[in-house]
Amino acid sequence: MRVFLELSCMKNSTLLHILLSSAMVLITLSVVCHAATGKKKLLLFAKDPVSWAIVKNGGSGKLVFSEASGAFTLTAGGLYPRSSYALVRYADVPPHGEILVRGTSDARGRLELNGVWRNWTRKFWLVAGEDVAGNAGEAGSLRVWRPDRYLFEEKPLGIPCNCPEPEEP
Repeated sequence: MRVFLELSCMKNSTLLHILLSSAMVLITLSVVCHAATGKKKLLLFAKDPVSWAIVKNGGSGKLVFSEASGAFTLTAGGLYPRSSYALVRYADVPPHGEILVRGTSDARGRLELNGVWRNWTRKFWLVAGEDVAGNAGEAGSLRVWRPDRYLFEEKPLGIPCNCPEPEEP
């Protein structure tokens, strides 16, 4: 604010005009870029199955998606190395859900999954691939419950969260 007042007192109003115009352009571009991408994110974390608190330094992931196009990317780390995983949409009807995509973590326990999905409601979990029966794009069901190997959403979609951003794997 002080800088603004000092600039407004300057005899050379051209400088003030240039600075204000530049600021407005930057703000407009920021808003336009955010609106154009329309991307949203959901954070996933390892959680203590007793308290459901986020496990500090546990596995984590970031699901970035576009509701308009349905395109998504999940990046995760801190997983079991060379293990199969499935990203599922859990619909509060145990043990059933929908499988978005399947994949295998690398030697460092990192995983990247991509795909297209249309129903961005409810809860999303990354579960051990062998624990869920079904194919990607179909309904599935949990055969085994091993929550210590899963990543859970920080909160259901549509509810704000003040959760720590996971580090990039």
